[in-house]
Amino acid sequence: MSGIIALVTVLQLRSQAEVQRSLAGQDDVGLAFLIDDLHRANDQLEAEAANLTVQRDRLKSGSGQTDAALQDERIRLRLIEGLDAAHGPGVVITADAPLSALDLQDGVNNLRLGGAEEIAVNDRRVVTGSSIEQRNGEIAIDDVLVSGPWTIQAIGDPTRLAEAAGSMTRQLQTSNRVRSATYRFEPDLQIRATVAPRPYVYGSP
Repeated sequence: MSGIIALVTVLQLRSQAEVQRSLAGQDDVGLAFLIDDLHRANDQLEAEAANLTVQRDRLKSGSGQTDAALQDERIRLRLIEGLDAAHGPGVVITADAPLSALDLQDGVNNLRLGGAEEIAVNDRRVVTGSSIEQRNGEIAIDDVLVSGPWTIQAIGDPTRLAEAAGSMTRQLQTSNRVRSATYRFEPDLQIRATVAPRPYVYGSP
């Protein structure tokens, strides 16, 4: 477990360094998203560490609950990987604006730090490892071109997500390039978009 926490910490430090290198090119909206990312990062790490501790203790108990715990973990991992549709309390953010790939990356990261467990952008499931890239003035999510207006769905902790979504929309509304930006809460938000399973790649000796 200490190794996992150390890895998360290293990734966070690396992410912060990358953010610092990109500050010079940010407008007010992008800069605000980046600052929020950094402010919430420590809380996210603490929550992940606590969750790992609970899982470790539950699996060490050797009780009859172990099989159920493993099944729950399998379901959770399939959702994290975007292999299954998801539903639960969440928020829907809509924005009519010429957002860049970096804007979307920052928005997705902000929602994850705000407790989002499942995310979709314009009906494209976004998971850890998904790519959001700028391509000749267009945006591609996992090699599929998408364009505004934007609808971002996020399922997770309703209180934290509402706070994150409210902060994001307020920041968007301050930019003169944003025509409209709103969010709403849904008690049972449906995210039907899934990602295709990635094939295993075996190395050859």
